Amino acid sequence: MKKFIPLFIILLVFSCKDDLDDAVIVNTTENLEVEDFIYKVMNYWYLWQEDVPNLADNKFTNDKDYTAFLQSFDGPKALYKGLQLSTDIFSYITDDYVAFQESQKGITLSNGMVFGLVRLSEGSSEIFGYVRYVLPNSDAKTKGIERGDIFSHVNGTKLTYTNFGNLLFSNAPSYTLDLANFNNNQITTTGESVTLSNSQQTEQSVHIAKVIEQDGKKVGYLMYNSFIEPQEDNLKAAFADFVTAQIDELVVDLRYNSGGRVSTAQLLAGLIAGEHAGNIFGKLVYNEKRSAQNSEITITDADVQLGLSRVFFLTTQSSASASEMMVNGLKPYMNVIQIGDKTAGKDVGSNPFLDFIDNKNTINPNHTYLILPITFKYYNSENVGDYSDGLIPSIELPEILSNLGALGDVDEPLLKRALDYISGKRTSSSIKAISSSPTPFLELQLKPGRAIYVPEN
Repeated sequence: MKKFIPLFIILLVFSCKDDLDDAVIVNTTENLEVEDFIYKVMNYWYLWQEDVPNLADNKFTNDKDYTAFLQSFDGPKALYKGLQLSTDIFSYITDDYVAFQESQKGITLSNGMVFGLVRLSEGSSEIFGYVRYVLPNSDAKTKGIERGDIFSHVNGTKLTYTNFGNLLFSNAPSYTLDLANFNNNQITTTGESVTLSNSQQTEQSVHIAKVIEQDGKKVGYLMYNSFIEPQEDNLKAAFADFVTAQIDELVVDLRYNSGGRVSTAQLLAGLIAGEHAGNIFGKLVYNEKRSAQNSEITITDADVQLGLSRVFFLTTQSSASASEMMVNGLKPYMNVIQIGDKTAGKDVGSNPFLDFIDNKNTINPNHTYLILPITFKYYNSENVGDYSDGLIPSIELPEILSNLGALGDVDEPLLKRALDYISGKRTSSSIKAISSSPTPFLELQLKPGRAIYVPEN
C-alpha cells in the first residue's frame, strides 16, 4: 500500500514563513514554534482566511492571547484542523516533509498494489477493497495480485468504514489480505490469503503509452497517473512516439490521476495542443491578502504539434486537481470529449510551506512539519471554474467493479467507448454490458488520496 502522501496541485517553489512576520503577533514559547509557523502561514495564505474566525486579523489583542490560543490545541495537527473551513477536505499536513518531497518524484513506500474501497450499502459500515492496478517489479506483482482482485479482511480483521485507515494506511512493513468474491451485493471470502510487504517503489506516471489501429486511424493512448515533474522526460518521450506514428486521435486516461504540479499540467497541455502554446491555460486567484499573487499560466511550448482538433479524456471520481485542470483548461481551444464518471471536484490548489530559518536558507531543524493549505482557486481562460461538484462527462460511463477490463486493452469499457466514438459508433456492446451490471459505484472522497465507493441508488 502506498504511503499516504496525496498529490496536490502545487507550484514550483517551496514557500517559507519568514516573510509573514507582520501577519500576526508573535511571541511564543519555544515549544509552540510549530504552531506559530502553522498559524502565520494560514493567516496569510489560506484561501478562505476571511471566512475563518480563528484566522481574523483582529483575533488577538496581545501576545498573551495569541500564546494561549496556540496552547489550547492538542498539538500542531489539531491546530491546523481548527484553522480550516469545515468544508475543506483538501488542505494537508505532514510531520515528514522528506517523504512528501520523495512522493513528488514518484517515490513511495509501497507493496505495489493500488486499490480502491467499496462500501456495501449507503448505511452499512462494512467495506471491501479491490485492486485497480499493480506496479511492475513489486511484491504484489510477484505474488500474483491482479486488477479486479477483491479483499475483505486485513490481518484477520474485517474492513469497516471506521478501521480501514489504521489497517491499510499505517505504513506497517507488511499486512495480510483475505481475498474474497463479490456476488449479488454479498462478500464471501475465498479462503485464500496473501501477505504483501512494503519496499521503496518508484511509480512511473506514464503507466501505458501505445498506438492503437482503429478503422484505418491511428489512436494514441496514454494512461497518465500523476503530474510529476522529475518524470516529464517520459511524458515527452511518449508524445515523441505519437508524433512519429502520426496519430489521428488521442485518448488520455486520467481515471486514477489525483493531480500534481501545475507546471507539468502546462507541459501536458502543450504536448496535446501545441498549436495553442503561449495561450492562457488558466488563472490562479488567491485570497485578498495575496491578490498581488493572482496570475495567469500559459500552455507550455513543448515543440510538439499533433494537429488535433479534439482530445478524449477518460475520468472517474478519482480524477482530481491537475487532471481537472487539463480537462477544463483545454476546452477553450479543442473539442474535449470526457468519457466516464464526473471528476472529484477539486477546483482549488495548494502551495507547500516549510519552516525556514536563518534568512530563509535553512529548514528549521527542530521539527519536520510541512503544510499544504489550499491557497488559490483555478479558472480557465474563459473564466470557467467553480466545479466543486465535479466536471460532468460528455459520455457518462462509470467504471464498475463487475466489468473493469484490462487497462489499455481495446475491449476495456472506457477505452472501447472512446474507440467506438472515433469509429462513428454512438452505441456499443460495452455500454450495454455496463448498464446491465448490478452495481455501478459512485466515489465519495474522504480525504485527498483516499476514496470510498458507494453503490448508486
